[in-house]
Amino acid sequence: MSKERSIPLAFDKISGEILEADQVFHEKKDAFQVRKQFHKDEIELYCCECEQKLNVSTSKFDRLHFKHQPKSDYCILKDEDLSQEELAKIANIIKSKESDRHKELKNKIAQRLTKVEGVKADSITVDNKFIIKGGDKRRPDVYCQYLDKELVFEIQLSELSLRYIINRSDFYRAHGMFLIWILDNFDIHGQSQFEKDVKYLTEYQNFFKLDENHEEFRFMCDYKYVFLTHDNKLITKWTQKTVELREINFSYDSYQIYYYNFGLNKIKLEEKRSQIIEAEKEAEIHKIEQEKVNTATRKVNEIMDKIKEFRETHPNNYFPISRLIKNLDDYEISILNKILNLKESMKKGKPPINSWISRATQQDWAFLEFILNANSIDLEVNALDHNGISAFQELILNKNIKNTMVLAIALFERGYNLRTDDEQFLVEPNQMTNKKYDLELFRIANRLVNRELTHSIFARSSLIFIFESLKTGQIVGFSYKPTEWIAFANNAIEHYQEYWSFIELGFKRFGIWEKLTLLDKKGTFQKKLSNLNDNLPAQNSDCDELIKALYPELF
Repeated sequence: MSKERSIPLAFDKISGEILEADQVFHEKKDAFQVRKQFHKDEIELYCCECEQKLNVSTSKFDRLHFKHQPKSDYCILKDEDLSQEELAKIANIIKSKESDRHKELKNKIAQRLTKVEGVKADSITVDNKFIIKGGDKRRPDVYCQYLDKELVFEIQLSELSLRYIINRSDFYRAHGMFLIWILDNFDIHGQSQFEKDVKYLTEYQNFFKLDENHEEFRFMCDYKYVFLTHDNKLITKWTQKTVELREINFSYDSYQIYYYNFGLNKIKLEEKRSQIIEAEKEAEIHKIEQEKVNTATRKVNEIMDKIKEFRETHPNNYFPISRLIKNLDDYEISILNKILNLKESMKKGKPPINSWISRATQQDWAFLEFILNANSIDLEVNALDHNGISAFQELILNKNIKNTMVLAIALFERGYNLRTDDEQFLVEPNQMTNKKYDLELFRIANRLVNRELTHSIFARSSLIFIFESLKTGQIVGFSYKPTEWIAFANNAIEHYQEYWSFIELGFKRFGIWEKLTLLDKKGTFQKKLSNLNDNLPAQNSDCDELIKALYPELF
């Protein structure tokens, strides 16, 4: 079709014939005969699309064509931006409206609508009612009023252009009418551009045909259905159902109709799917956590049974149980402590460790050593019983166990804080104070932040006493008289040469070095110092951390 002949058909009201532009204007002789008839008013031409009067016009190339009269209202065929392809499609649409099939369908729709409850029978029109809004007008194939709605039906027999679809849809939507496409030849599985356009423009993915298998008015609705599989996969598929007009939903947002709301149902199922996935994740997490609880409980029960067995058999050590505890992870340790509940519990007015110590015999020594050294087990060592007796005091009072010094050190390593009333127990003769100056060592240990160093204080007690004497300016831990600093210094040079660098620093930092200079009348100290400097051995660093912890002012 020539671009100049954008109007493919014209209706002659006088003869009642349809004139096809490309035929009547094909032969020059015939073309000018038509023009002659037009000017002699022997034919009265109207646009088959908008039913406005047409002229027979000529172009600068002397080509005749149908043309709308000046100042005519809107018609899609007046759109100069239409492509040749779009013009051809519109021409086919207009031609199809004159086909027997088109007439059959619109008459069936109209006839069957008369029997639908809610449809105003006197409102039904078939191809003879213009919807006029302002300067625009459209003539639907079928029109009716249903309840409080206006419905227009457009029958599709040939392929529609996107511009034609949008043009019709926009017009009816703008004026609050529901446009229903009867897609007689539409293939929902097709991949033509027309089929893609229709699917894209139809929000609800519902497509309608007239169901001709029933006498009453029904749609044959093809719609995209969404569902979840048993394994929670979201699947969509096309399905078909015959539906009555009363089953149809009307969207006032888009002025489209639908039977099944694909978008909304998809959103709901996506949410449901997400909830199922989340529930499955939570169930899996719960399962893992339960397995974790079961594993932890099993391990803890094994340890509890082992402790019970050992307490009955009194072995020399609890190393097997210590290894089991060492292999526990943090969560399993928390379960162990939850079951043991030693931190805040009381037994007959006594905290657990106080009770165990007070009732212990020598057979229980290994258990006490184990429980005090089991740092993973939460244990309150500073609590007092109902009589105000501490765990440290219980050790001193218990005459049924030996070597309580080891247990006392372990108690301090667990964070025990020396009390004033504890010192009163230490100053009196008892089996625990089998070494001189134990009280002073416990006082020193009480200053530690890192209680794991407690054992080193007692293992290196003489060295620690040297530094403590220098710090306090009073000789402690040795049998020297308060004024015998030279003998004290000579002893340090002779017996602690591998720590001399720290000891010399202590003498100087704590102000004793000047005192040595004044007291060294015979020069014995200077001589020993000179000999040491000439033969200074490699310095031992095994006590560096302890010395720095107790005497930070040296550094």
